Amino acid sequence: MSLKRLSAWLVVAAIVAPRVAFADTPATLSAPASEEKKEFGGMVDGRIGIGQIDEDLFLSVNIGTVLTWWKLGVGVQVPLRFRVQDNDPQQDGVFRKEEWDEVSDWTRVVRFISWGKEGEWLYVRLGVLEGTTLGHGTIVDRYMNVIDADHYQTGLQVEVDLDKGGGEFFLDNIIDPEIFGIRGFVRPFQLWDGAPELSKTVEVGLTLADDTHAPLYVNKDQDGFRETNEDGDLLTTESNAFLIGVDLSWLWQPIDWYSFKPYTDLNFLTQTGGVGYHLGVANTFDIQQVVTGGLRVEYRVATADYSPGYINSWYDVERLDYRDDPTPPPPIPGRPVERVTKLDFYSSLDEAGTDDARHGWHADLNINIMEVFTIWGLLEDMQGVDNTNLTIGISLPYIAGVRTQLYYAKRNFDDADEAFDLDRGLLVADFRYKFWGPMFVYATYSREWRLDQEAGQYETINDWDTGVGAEFTF
Repeated sequence: MSLKRLSAWLVVAAIVAPRVAFADTPATLSAPASEEKKEFGGMVDGRIGIGQIDEDLFLSVNIGTVLTWWKLGVGVQVPLRFRVQDNDPQQDGVFRKEEWDEVSDWTRVVRFISWGKEGEWLYVRLGVLEGTTLGHGTIVDRYMNVIDADHYQTGLQVEVDLDKGGGEFFLDNIIDPEIFGIRGFVRPFQLWDGAPELSKTVEVGLTLADDTHAPLYVNKDQDGFRETNEDGDLLTTESNAFLIGVDLSWLWQPIDWYSFKPYTDLNFLTQTGGVGYHLGVANTFDIQQVVTGGLRVEYRVATADYSPGYINSWYDVERLDYRDDPTPPPPIPGRPVERVTKLDFYSSLDEAGTDDARHGWHADLNINIMEVFTIWGLLEDMQGVDNTNLTIGISLPYIAGVRTQLYYAKRNFDDADEAFDLDRGLLVADFRYKFWGPMFVYATYSREWRLDQEAGQYETINDWDTGVGAEFTF
């Protein structure tokens, strides 16, 4: 993507006011001495509808609740799908077995248990990880652990900030862990009583992240096709994707409602020897809690065998099915285009001796109005083919009985006309209309990842659902 085209994209992003969650938004610098306990509250939601996943029609029943008391939050759900129309290829059973055929799938009943909020001195979440970031997001960037429609995972996220230092930690799956990350940080001038006040927000961090079972190759049969086991999972030869990074930042808040945070990160992907350098600035604002948000802009330079934000929102798919082989074998009729794992892709570039530096940019913007209306987005690009990523999200609360939410993401494309091509893109759209008291009608549509067992590659499938429900708050 040319610099001229990139500039045009940045203008568009600014006009639509997109947003991305800021992991580096300043946290509370000291634990509160005392806090008033809040009363018990919550919400109960029940729905019944008809929908489609790929080729089959299902009757869906979903009952869920979210309960809160002081800093404790619990989300419980019972999602059931009953197959009512079985189109080719034929499946066995009424239930959609792919959603309940692993031990970790049964933990989906507890969607989350949390304590505190992100940005407070202590935050803990057990359950669905909806965008976990470590530090400035240059290694672990908005990781999600449930983007594969057939695999549910219960993860763990912990954040601690004790003024002089703290740490962050995440684990993808407490039942069958494979991916984890940890970051420790210290504010060194907080340890010196005579330090100038402006220096006390200087922060130094160290990040370690590891995919301990990173697929290096997908095993193939004698005909050259990818192999799967009896559960329909790809058979792989595993390795280890270990990343390490150091970071330095400084927070300056010249006025009550605005803060400015320049930062720099230096990271290494040890398996390939890849190196990435990041230099950015995060701006955050809070105008009387009416308009809040932030803007982050980052410059990047990296070797070809390094990927910024290596563990990202799509990583659970990318680790198995990333991009076309950079050094493909001769094509064979009847065999799909060869795609490789993420570690194999960058290892191949390392073996090819491609060590020229690549330059790029990252920009994201977040606008929240009255703590109810949010619009956000991200745009990033690196030199080279298929190195552009785009994310846009909108969340509108109930207005005249109507609520709308939208999330769209597209990764690894090159031209602007590919940005909204749903093939290998993620889309979640949710619409609700309250027509009488707590009763509502709803419609949801999503593009989700699923493994095509015949081709041995991931593809995006249609998943839609429409019906009626009721929502009670207390």
